[in-house]
Amino acid sequence: MNYEKEVMELAYGILIKEDFKWRHEFKPNMKLEIVQLVLDYFTDIEHYEKCSKLNEMVKRLETYNENIGETTSSGSEDP
Repeated sequence: MNYEKEVMELAYGILIKEDFKWRHEFKPNMKLEIVQLVLDYFTDIEHYEKCSKLNEMVKRLETYNENIGETTSSGSEDP
């Protein structure tokens, strides 16, 4: 039995569920790392349909991370 494949398939299935929500313990960078790990696996085995969906998630997480960075400034700069 190929446990790596089974784990990645399960992770993919969880990530793409319509009602999937990240637990609060997962920081934005952690989310991105996890999705990127699953994406790298499916890229290596050439499951491009799954890669497409995961790429969309990566883009959303990157945009979210960028927006978080913009809103966490100290506000001490002069206008």
